[in-house]
Amino acid sequence: MCQKCFKKGCHINAHHIEGYSENKELRINVENGITLCRICHKKFHNIYGRGRNTTEQYNEFIQDREIINV
Repeated sequence: MCQKCFKKGCHINAHHIEGYSENKELRINVENGITLCRICHKKFHNIYGRGRNTTEQYNEFIQDREIINV
């Protein structure tokens, strides 16, 4: 299930909360990952870019229900 829009039965992406490239020790830590549908995952990276992503960005994205419009 998407942790942003709560859709079920759609294409789900694994998203690293702390950036994949910068946090090699967290790459396979399941606590550093969440599930987002393909649309929400794309929206996240359109807003915050790819690489150097942070927990703060994730929290802002998840809490901002205005961003949903899926």
